[in-house]
Amino acid sequence: MKFQNFLNSASFFVIICICTSLGIKAQAQIIYKTVHKDGTITYSDQASPGAIEVTLNVNTNTMQSIAATQNTPQTQSQIQVKQKSYKLNILSPEIDATVRNNAGNLSIAANLEPSLAGFYQLHINSQIIDSGTGVFKLENMDRGSYQYQVKFIGNSGKVIASSELRSLHLHRASILINP
Repeated sequence: MKFQNFLNSASFFVIICICTSLGIKAQAQIIYKTVHKDGTITYSDQASPGAIEVTLNVNTNTMQSIAATQNTPQTQSQIQVKQKSYKLNILSPEIDATVRNNAGNLSIAANLEPSLAGFYQLHINSQIIDSGTGVFKLENMDRGSYQYQVKFIGNSGKVIASSELRSLHLHRASILINP
């Protein structure tokens, strides 16, 4: 029992000594603040040109940092050069085309330049239809006017390119007319 009390008091004494020495070391360090030309601020334990000494009134924990590489701001033109430019073309039908098909069948074809892994989506009168090839075969469509747009979705799920919004008109013989 006496030995266990001795260990507890000895452990407590060692912990107190360690905490005290760490606290003294943290208070004894000098910190320097440097304001750079671009407005960024750096705090360091090493003085640099234009640095001012900062006094800290509280105990702090410090750790060694890895030398950081400075990123230079990129201009908009540099960013655009790095990004690929994709163009989605609608191959058929023509803009504002009139399609005559009594069965109500309609075909819309699109392609992406340059090619990329992903899939095409046709948005037509609040319906969404997917295609891996860019060719959409629609059957038994009602006659009338349609607004549509094709989008290309990359494998990440992000829209890579979109076509302009187009119109087409489907003419279909009425079932009321008997030949």
